[in-house]
Amino acid sequence: MSATKKQPTPTGEMPEKGRRAWVRSATGLATGVVLVSATGALAGASIVQNVDGATESFPVPAAAVPAGEYSAVCPEPLRLLEGTIDGGDPEFSPVSRTAANRVSAMVLSDLGGVVPGSALVPLAGGDPLAVLADAVPESEQAGPQVSNEEGLTNRVAAVSADQTVDAASVLGAQAVGDQRATAGAAFSYTATDGDLAGLAVAGCQVPSNDFWLVGAVTTVGAAAVLNLHNPTESPATVNLDLYGAKGAIEAPAGRDILIAPGASKPVVVAALAANEENVAIRVRSDGGRVSGFIQQSVLRGLTPGGVELIQASAPSASTQVVPGIPIQDPDVMEELVSQEGYAGAAPSLQVAVPGGTDAVLDVRVFGPNGEVELPGGGVVTAAAGAVTAIPLDSLPEGNYSAVVSSDVLVSASARAARGSEPEEPLDFAHIASAARLGSQHVSVLPSGAGAAFVFSAPTGRAEVRLTPVNADGVLGEERVYDVAGGTTVTVPAADLGKGTAAALIGVSGDPVYGSQLATLSGGPGISVAPIPPGGAGQQTVPVNLGY
Repeated sequence: MSATKKQPTPTGEMPEKGRRAWVRSATGLATGVVLVSATGALAGASIVQNVDGATESFPVPAAAVPAGEYSAVCPEPLRLLEGTIDGGDPEFSPVSRTAANRVSAMVLSDLGGVVPGSALVPLAGGDPLAVLADAVPESEQAGPQVSNEEGLTNRVAAVSADQTVDAASVLGAQAVGDQRATAGAAFSYTATDGDLAGLAVAGCQVPSNDFWLVGAVTTVGAAAVLNLHNPTESPATVNLDLYGAKGAIEAPAGRDILIAPGASKPVVVAALAANEENVAIRVRSDGGRVSGFIQQSVLRGLTPGGVELIQASAPSASTQVVPGIPIQDPDVMEELVSQEGYAGAAPSLQVAVPGGTDAVLDVRVFGPNGEVELPGGGVVTAAAGAVTAIPLDSLPEGNYSAVVSSDVLVSASARAARGSEPEEPLDFAHIASAARLGSQHVSVLPSGAGAAFVFSAPTGRAEVRLTPVNADGVLGEERVYDVAGGTTVTVPAADLGKGTAAALIGVSGDPVYGSQLATLSGGPGISVAPIPPGGAGQQTVPVNLGY
């Protein structure tokens, strides 16, 4: 592990007592939004009807809120599910001799080179695993700096690479000058032996009160464990809504799950929805915000079938984009899936329709050379309250992005496997739908794996800007890539230069969606993680003034 500080030493160092107090605050606690003013800029409008029946429009004021501390939860280490006890709680056994669970993190400075105080800490509290930068004293937080003391722009970063973890962890970074920190972290799991051989990567997740996890499998040989984490200072009461191929699944054990501050709760999905090929779970919490990942693994007899972390999909909407679907050579894949019990390894798209009305889906798939039409023109009717699987095995080899358009709200994900020959271990990737990219995102490269970025611009031409950041926190030269409309472009991380630890990503032009594709050399290991949403800047919220 390396933790590099790139922050000018302040005049008069922060006392150790104050530093420790800030580091303790970075363990959790993602607090709620606090309104400080109701006199901010006006945004939106409220339409009311007066006594004469006429309507009038009144502006709704938006109040500026203080920038909160950046807080993102990293998954706990992957462990082999050995059995369950009463209530569906899991029992685990050791994974393998080669298993490695690591977290890497990056925090960006302002233009003056001041890095926000930041640390990687255990979710449950305790000493920090890595301190990226000491806290910036309040006396030096007049506002974001646009240059250093010499009047020069000097943007740098603090980086912590390859930190071994044995439990869930949290990256916290303080807000400086009313600006939320630009930060990010990535978890990676690698193993070359044991029943959980394979690769799993995930971006560390900003907690939420409502999110979807789509595509869990609970058939024979498959194990899915939903790990819920509460990084806040408030208890969280979690309710799970589950959907399968035949409709909504009644699961009383998935209601009123209480998670204490700084605690985790594992839930065996098969205890709630047994023998399902595709399960979608909506996670909703009252009180504290939570994060959640599904540890998914497959074992076919004595042959490892892969491991992955299912991550939150984009919020349900009438259009979903799933970027970075890796399709293997169809001839190789056909030979693999023809084996008994391997049908689930075929690439497919999963679409959940949570409402009470069937969805008419228009599925379009874009590859390196443009759109590739699916059988039947990509028009599919998906049953209400259920999860529908759409085969992707007709696609040639390459990296693709799928766009699902619907007449009702849907959630979506995809799954694709990688292997070499029959009777040998496989691995698989789970690809969550993603939100549109903006002007500034942080994507941290995984430990122990090769990586590439996959971008798609379904509706028109766009430009993607990648700025590499090395392990010393030095920003390299920006690279610019054109993405033609209706195509998917793959950029190997190696193109950004040797020693790249993370990348700053910005886009312009028509909508762009992206993911990070990770692979293991010398084996079938494969995993895909969506590029995390951007989060810098000051926020405003609408304020309803009335009775």
